[in-house]
Amino acid sequence: MRFPTVFAVAFSVALQAAPPVLVLSADGLGADQFTARTMPRLWALSEQGRRGEGLPPFPATTFNGHVTMATGCWPEHHGVVANAYLDPATKALVPVASRAEDLQREPLWVAATRGGVRTAVFQWVGATGPWEGVSPWRLEVFRLGRPDSEALAFSETALKDGAGLVMTYLSGTDEEGHLQGPRSAETESKLRHMDDELAPWLERMLTAHPGLRVVIAADHGMAPMRRRIHLPSLVDGIPCELITHGGSAFIYLRHPEDATKALDRLRQAGLKAWRRENVPTRYHLAANARVGDLVVLAPEGQWLSKARSSREEADEHHGRRGAHAYASETASMHTWLIVLGAGQGPLGPVPLWDLAPTVASWLDIWWAQAPDGRPLPLK
Repeated sequence: MRFPTVFAVAFSVALQAAPPVLVLSADGLGADQFTARTMPRLWALSEQGRRGEGLPPFPATTFNGHVTMATGCWPEHHGVVANAYLDPATKALVPVASRAEDLQREPLWVAATRGGVRTAVFQWVGATGPWEGVSPWRLEVFRLGRPDSEALAFSETALKDGAGLVMTYLSGTDEEGHLQGPRSAETESKLRHMDDELAPWLERMLTAHPGLRVVIAADHGMAPMRRRIHLPSLVDGIPCELITHGGSAFIYLRHPEDATKALDRLRQAGLKAWRRENVPTRYHLAANARVGDLVVLAPEGQWLSKARSSREEADEHHGRRGAHAYASETASMHTWLIVLGAGQGPLGPVPLWDLAPTVASWLDIWWAQAPDGRPLPLK
């Protein structure tokens, strides 16, 4: 009579779901902003877990950073190559590359849902509806101006109701960094507010949900700006479309034979510039036709303008106290990174494309197509 009882207990344990995972992204919060002085409560909490730095994709922008975190793939594979791009099929501008249909690889919330994990997503880039017919259990699409308190309330309710995976977007310091600068009093005030709001909330969640694992990251950091570089002046007389991201840009040529002339001018102006097919392999862009014919990278602290009128110029200057979209080797682009509930100790630098595979390994999720990233060796 004993064997069936032991077997039943073992079978019940085998069916028990893995502890839940909470993924939080604070837009624009750089590794250099997260210190024991600026965010003391979260810093102390990170001492109980693991602390490192996230390495964003290039260009380090909001949309491709979040999709990289969600898919575990490089931009050339997941397709959201920047905040905006030209559709290679229609040549039409995709001005806000944040829709589910823009993703060319499976996001974590889809893989989890297919695998039977109850998944809740709040305002994450790319989570605007079904992806290949699959939607998460709960979904809140991005609406401008929603406070972080709503994001935390959504996440808390989802965990209470049995979610196995929650992915939540927080406002971070992106707006303050653009408008006032990443080292401004306004940005530091936002950091203190986040510290006061998020730290006690996380402590409550960790107590309420034993075994909860938490990943806290961001899409990119932010650098203070010193100088504007006017791209239309550099490519004057060369028919093209310009899409600028801050510290980098895509140029779509109407006549491919103009590439050499444009590259010469850009490099003479002190910029790095490549044909799409010659972009360094470490940037993981060359294989996607959504990327411009030419890719341009400015020195840190210099931002690229595409303004062709006084109004466009005024609009661009607004919000250029800080900028991003540089390469991941630029220290100011590194993001904060905290992992709770998976041991203690330093993490070091971690590519953002390793985060989704790590979460997937914790939840025993299988991908339809293997991502580019690899799980971190965390318990």
